[in-house]
Amino acid sequence: MSDIVYGDMDQQTLDNAYNAGSAVPNYAEWVDRYEAASNEALAAIPGPRDVPYGPHKDQVLDIFPAAEQGAPIHLFIHGGYWRAFYKDRFACVAQGLQPAGATVMVNSYTLCPDVTIDVIVHQCRALIAWIYRNADRHGGDPERIFISGHSAGGHLVAMLMATDWAGHYGLPKDVIKGATPISGLYDLDPIRHCYLQEDLHLDDAQVARMSPVHLPPSHPCPVLPTYGSIETRGFLDQWALYEPVLKAAGSPYRFVEMEGHDHFSIFFELTKTDSPLTQAILEQMGLV
Repeated sequence: MSDIVYGDMDQQTLDNAYNAGSAVPNYAEWVDRYEAASNEALAAIPGPRDVPYGPHKDQVLDIFPAAEQGAPIHLFIHGGYWRAFYKDRFACVAQGLQPAGATVMVNSYTLCPDVTIDVIVHQCRALIAWIYRNADRHGGDPERIFISGHSAGGHLVAMLMATDWAGHYGLPKDVIKGATPISGLYDLDPIRHCYLQEDLHLDDAQVARMSPVHLPPSHPCPVLPTYGSIETRGFLDQWALYEPVLKAAGSPYRFVEMEGHDHFSIFFELTKTDSPLTQAILEQMGLV
């Protein structure tokens, strides 16, 4: 019998629980679809590209302004286990949200192992401050900033929700008006014990300060958590751990059911204005 390394899981079981790609036979096809749809969005929806929001070369974002000035802003933060991908592959989220009246932003950040997760969180926090202070220049309303993120991006969304915006950034404490963590990761402890540790180099202190299960939202903004119903065990376990945190914090949340979706198909629903996930986000932003 293999040795138990975390909870009731041996090494192979734990690795499988967090290896979303191995559980989806057509994983590569989904990634290709992301890229093709994103190329379409970049070509079809005008707006500034590669806008710097910080000093590092990876701190850039693409902006897809709404047709109307003063529109609510929606920032999407990509996943990739903090160690992969770039904003260009996820521009397709603009296809579902921008036509309905949102100014959409999609950012990149520096990846592990070149930096730690702490640095990535700091970069994303700096981006929220940048958006608030530059929204008017790009047709957005700084008082209506909404965020979403997929997988590791869901973790970053939860870390942004837990930020002391007034104390550390001089922003309104409720600068984030709504959040949608999609297939999010909230406890880094099991991540430290699986195959991802080779790139992430997590230690006890980082797990404690970077795990949203220990960091409730700093203010009760509305949350739309969601997972695909056929995701791997690790992702489903993560929601079971984080839901009590939202409840204890008094954050109003509504779980968005995504029946029949896996870890990769669920993201692509954001490209469709009429999907249940996109409709929930548009409702949160007051656009439906």
